[in-house]
Amino acid sequence: MLAGTAFAADLTMPAGEVPVVDNGFDWARPYVGASVSSEFSLDDGDDYFGGGVFAGINFLASESFLLGVQVTADAVSDGDASYGELFVLGRAGILLTPDMLLYGIGGVGFDWELDDPDNNSTAYQLGAGIEVAVSDSVTVRGQLTGYGYFDDSDLFDYARATVGVAFHF
Repeated sequence: MLAGTAFAADLTMPAGEVPVVDNGFDWARPYVGASVSSEFSLDDGDDYFGGGVFAGINFLASESFLLGVQVTADAVSDGDASYGELFVLGRAGILLTPDMLLYGIGGVGFDWELDDPDNNSTAYQLGAGIEVAVSDSVTVRGQLTGYGYFDDSDLFDYARATVGVAFHF
């Protein structure tokens, strides 16, 4: 029988760059932002315009389900009267894509007349929004909420539309 010698070659390949896998925006971190808003009174038809700031933190409960808490401070005016608003809100959302969040929002707070701080009320907000990442640390959002008072029989006294920009740390 004929016997042969086996020859083996090392198949070494030069190490190249490791491809970077982009898993999308990192939602699970703190953020701050600013917004502008428009409110429409469902009681008397007055329109209010304003703006404010917000800060919060998000947590991913699963790969595509987000939970978060946020604090907002706003000032609105109808030209005759101006009000301050302070709220603590919870958020729960679903990532439609790695860079797009659809969320529900709700919470409690209070508002007061800026000229007469003793004229204040306890209030709540319920609504929904969409937030889209535009860079590694910046998102833009649009949000619609109903705004009501605990001492009122109406579910909502105002409808509010908000557009904002957030910076995530």
